[in-house]
Amino acid sequence: MDRKERIKAILKGKNIIIFGPPGSGKGARSEELKDVCLVHVASGIALRTKVRDDPDSVLTHRALSFMKRGALVPDDIVVPIILEYLQKPQCIKNGYVLDGFPRTKTQCDILLSETNIDLVLYLVVPRDFLFFGVIGCNRLSCVSCGSGYSDFDPPKNAGVCDNCGGNLEKRVDDTAATIENRLKLYEEQTMSFFPDLEKKGIVKRLPITVKNEEEIEDKYLKKLGGEVYWIKDNGGKVRMLNKEGMKRRLYAVLEEYFQ
Repeated sequence: MDRKERIKAILKGKNIIIFGPPGSGKGARSEELKDVCLVHVASGIALRTKVRDDPDSVLTHRALSFMKRGALVPDDIVVPIILEYLQKPQCIKNGYVLDGFPRTKTQCDILLSETNIDLVLYLVVPRDFLFFGVIGCNRLSCVSCGSGYSDFDPPKNAGVCDNCGGNLEKRVDDTAATIENRLKLYEEQTMSFFPDLEKKGIVKRLPITVKNEEEIEDKYLKKLGGEVYWIKDNGGKVRMLNKEGMKRRLYAVLEEYFQ
């Protein structure tokens, strides 16, 4: 059995939360977990599924009143929709990874009272990179499947998704002001309930940085212009893992936690 198959067996039926600041790679880590069996669940996925599959329900009509004007859907609507989604047969059978939810203490309290969460993966990323990684390195996403790219991980063909052939576009809300506001909300709202998760003993940190003394092959490190990329972190300079390096570290954390 190869490593990927071992991870599939380990994760079968497990429920995981991906936790981290905006720009920390929650979507990428969720896709890696989806690739080994878990159902990827995000607020947008649950809301769109509800609208498509249950168009006449009261919750759908209430959700659409916010979605159509681009407003955040309030907790009393989005939480029951997500909890309903988590009861789908594929989520119960395979397990799921929650991406970007919960965002508030209220959401977290309800989620923990209604479901069983096996693990919270906390993505640890230098603050400087949260800005550079979104704004300074040409971050793009596929309009069809959501796959992400940047100058660190460019597509094989410019403007075209490697996975589905869809068009790549820059997110209109990838601005310095927007990122600063997202981080402020994250620190005020989302981090407020992080201690509750830690007390349950289900949090594992997944850092993107590599210790200076750690020996690691260059193929696992972020590169920019062909050179290994370094960034300031806690007063020093550190290297960072690329997608393959993060997948390797993710697998190692999962093997250690569940076995």
